[in-house]
Amino acid sequence: MNSGPLSGLRVLEICGWNGVLAGRLLADGGADVVRVAGHDDSIRNAPPFFGETSSSLQDAWYNAGKRVLLSPGQRVIEELVAGADALIDDEGSAATHETVAARAVEQGLVRVTVTPFGLTGPWANYRATDIVANAMSGSASVTGDATTGPLNGYGNQTYHTMGLYAALCAMAGLQSRRRTGRGVHVDLAAHEALATCTEQVLMQWFFPEGGPWRSRVAERLGSLHWSGAYDVYPDRDGNGLMVTASLRPADVLVPWLDETGEADDLGDRERYPTVVELVRDLPHVMDVLKQWVGNHNADELFFEAQRRHQPFGAVWDVPKALGSPQIAARGYLQDVSIAPGQSLPFPGRFFRTSADVGHPQPPEVATTADIHWPERGNSGGRRTASGGGPLAGIRVLDFTHVLAGPFGTRVLGDLGADVIKVGTAKRGGGANTPAHPYYLSWNRNKRSLSLDMSLESARDIARRLAAECDVVIDNFSAGVLARWGLDHASISKTNPRITTIAMGGMGSTGPWKDFVTFAPTIHALVG
Repeated sequence: MNSGPLSGLRVLEICGWNGVLAGRLLADGGADVVRVAGHDDSIRNAPPFFGETSSSLQDAWYNAGKRVLLSPGQRVIEELVAGADALIDDEGSAATHETVAARAVEQGLVRVTVTPFGLTGPWANYRATDIVANAMSGSASVTGDATTGPLNGYGNQTYHTMGLYAALCAMAGLQSRRRTGRGVHVDLAAHEALATCTEQVLMQWFFPEGGPWRSRVAERLGSLHWSGAYDVYPDRDGNGLMVTASLRPADVLVPWLDETGEADDLGDRERYPTVVELVRDLPHVMDVLKQWVGNHNADELFFEAQRRHQPFGAVWDVPKALGSPQIAARGYLQDVSIAPGQSLPFPGRFFRTSADVGHPQPPEVATTADIHWPERGNSGGRRTASGGGPLAGIRVLDFTHVLAGPFGTRVLGDLGADVIKVGTAKRGGGANTPAHPYYLSWNRNKRSLSLDMSLESARDIARRLAAECDVVIDNFSAGVLARWGLDHASISKTNPRITTIAMGGMGSTGPWKDFVTFAPTIHALVG
């Protein structure tokens, strides 16, 4: 049986690709997840297979930590629905349990139905695969360049996004049930959820005159980031390096190029007296960086950049990425038996908590005799007003910046949490500027506070706020909040109920924990 922060939670999963990762994530958190599938299940039978066996590697990964019931029959499904805390289903499975599920929601079940286009509207009966969902969401519209067709992301990325959203909806529904005593049925449309993830596509559409872009329809720029400040260039051996001029170009990057004698005219103080002039001439800055990378080794530049706290990332293939010392130090790969007498390095859970015990194992094919879920009965929550969103009453102190963190806390704010975003004028340039369209896109439904965290008085204000919050979250490199007295050990002395979330690019441990990363850094390094 799993252990972890969700231990005791019973989740029934009856769905295909759009929802399968949700159960995996909940199982990673310690929930008892039972997946119901047919013998012809598309995931169970998806290639590639392990060696000469019939064991699907995709089945082993997506369903790790779950118990799987194969074709158990209608009565068993209805009994499981009656005993589950949460049900994740889709358009293909709902007909088998619709009546009992609808009744169970009235009695406290949290049901998340994941479909391509939602349960209502003119497209409700349309179907979509990963590539279709990617195209329809707008994501593919900015891939490739003028010489190529649109491209599809590798590795079921729309399914992963939907699984993440489905898990989030399930947890939000459970929090709502705890507060109101009522069950919830979530209608989760892949099309809508995926469209929220399109970064510059939405930003440029809603803010057509808010930046250097020339059209409200985002351009296809190949590997060049929409900001013009990130790109991937070949080194002297043809290997790729993601470089960026987005972080301290004037006082770190240009002096480094000067050291190697390759700054060209970027060190000309008359032409570039401040960082503002460098930013205005970004295409030229990036051209100089391209020439510089072409004279060096990508890995050497990557490690030297990180020593200088520059968020470069070498473009590595999967074997090299998985062989990194960071992966090894964090124990992400576990030697797991996939088929009788045969094993392989198997990815562990996506996140770590103070309550974790072990890593998820490949799915266990169970029988009905193995599963004992008594009927749920009363949900036990207080019957209160249901207004304000499912996360109403949850207060979040948000130290995140740029995209990944603010997007995550925006979702919490959208769901009703009181999110207090802490910023500082010292990091107020570009995407961190409150008037910038990028900032506005990812920080809606939040309250904003500006603090100079170099001052003890500001740190004291932040600590007093943390004492009144439920969650503190950051995406700094490891150790920043600890130096401010805002890590879990410090806050929990006065606020024992606090949950702290550290989402730095490399995690809080390992030899690379202090590396500086932005999204393109991670894209390059993970294969």
